[in-house]
Amino acid sequence: MKTGLWFKTALALLLLLGYPAVMHWLLTASSWSHATLAWINLAQTVGMQTLLAWFFGHTLRPGHEPLIAQFARRIHGADYSPRIAHYARQATWAWTGFFIAMAVIPLVLFFTVSLATWSFFVNVISIPLLGGMFVAEYAARRYCLRGIPHVSILQSFTLYRDKKRAAGDGA
Repeated sequence: MKTGLWFKTALALLLLLGYPAVMHWLLTASSWSHATLAWINLAQTVGMQTLLAWFFGHTLRPGHEPLIAQFARRIHGADYSPRIAHYARQATWAWTGFFIAMAVIPLVLFFTVSLATWSFFVNVISIPLLGGMFVAEYAARRYCLRGIPHVSILQSFTLYRDKKRAAGDGA
């Protein structure tokens, strides 16, 4: 393994294992109140969803290629068509809207319902909603792009990686 890969792997493991450990300590051993932790969780949730909305949405500005179109262009290569480009722009809008909603809903719930209800939405309901968005986008893609050869998610990652390497964008 390259040195950079070791560092990235160690950092990922630290984040993956460290975050739950810190949260467990905050909930059980720290003197922080559950209300304080709820505010931290709110900031984290809204911040992450807002960041994701920005990540997708800022590519929708005039003169920029939408994020999903960037992936589609790389995956489809010479087969990339205006029909795929149109769908990719609409899908980028859909994901941007989804992430905006996933930032606004917890914010509204935090101030209007019980902490338990808000927590249930943030910690339980939000993950199936994300999965549902993936399923809905997949179904919409299959419907809107009928007749265009389908590329599976695994093939997409492999094609994207291979074409990126071939273009000299990364090693």
